Amino acid sequence: MNKSRELDRLMAKEVLGHETYHEKSGALRERLPSGQSRPLRAFSSDIAAAWEIVEKLGITLLPVDQGWFALVGQKKGWTSPAEFITYLQTADFTKSGAAVGEDAPMTICLAAMKAVERRDALPDVDGQAAPEAELTH
Repeated sequence: MNKSRELDRLMAKEVLGHETYHEKSGALRERLPSGQSRPLRAFSSDIAAAWEIVEKLGITLLPVDQGWFALVGQKKGWTSPAEFITYLQTADFTKSGAAVGEDAPMTICLAAMKAVERRDALPDVDGQAAPEAELTH
């Protein structure tokens, strides 16, 4: 499996909480919580698919010189630009994920994966690893 499809699989499984599997034909599919299945979406290359990740995690996506900056903060979205600036100024990015890249969908996926990795690796306030529900929002 190529790297972008593996990233797509991880987005479905780790961010959205979908089961992923191969059909007998070898095609990758994802099973939604409703029980329905669909072909594995191309989260890392299709902006419409990547937007599902943006909405799930509340990712902030900003255009930068020749590309995009994606940030997954500790909470879902910001109430105002001032709140976003305040968050950046506190510099507490321990459970955040960020990425810069030329392609918006790939940048979104990389930021999401980094956030999931960090949240999985860090203990929660009581010293325990973060529960599964927190990892997938």
